[in-house]
Amino acid sequence: MKETVLVQHKKRTKLDFSFLKKDMVFTISLVLAAGSCISYSPKLEYLNFPVLISLFNLMLAIKAFEELKVLDKIAISILNKCNNSKSVSAILILLCFFSSMILTNDVALLTFVPLTLVISRKMKMPMMETIILQTIAANIGSSLTPMGNPQNLFIYSFYGLTPKPFFMTVLLLAVLGIISIYIFIHRLAKKELKVEISPVQI
Repeated sequence: MKETVLVQHKKRTKLDFSFLKKDMVFTISLVLAAGSCISYSPKLEYLNFPVLISLFNLMLAIKAFEELKVLDKIAISILNKCNNSKSVSAILILLCFFSSMILTNDVALLTFVPLTLVISRKMKMPMMETIILQTIAANIGSSLTPMGNPQNLFIYSFYGLTPKPFFMTVLLLAVLGIISIYIFIHRLAKKELKVEISPVQI
């Protein structure tokens, strides 16, 4: 009986450790948060409730877009009109760039990179360069709006910024980002092809 209890206890402990290993970002964040609590005692005023509520609302809206497959429908309807590999890559990269301004870079990449992989398999065409450029485009795009990433939203709220000074601050980055993306897209190989993907129903 004792041996059975010990075995069950060991299994439980193993499961706990496997959970911590599975989500390393959470584990590291938890350790750092615990360490900071030892150094400085947490206080309620440290929490920025307007930013947290805004982020919560943003995540709800993003989840709705994901569930309804709105982005997939838009992307597929555009891609089915393309007739060469460069235009396909350009559309996929620009979709990441513009959607990340509103829906954050993570959501843009989680939506459009799988679509890129599907097209790559169907067309038997390597698209690693496109995926790399999608990542760059999503990060540049998300940095250009307050809702593009949580850091921007915090800065925008904490310093009480208005749209004009915020956009004036990121204007140079926006121009340089768009120019660099254009140059990279222009250098991509161009092959004739016809994309045919089944449309998604919202």
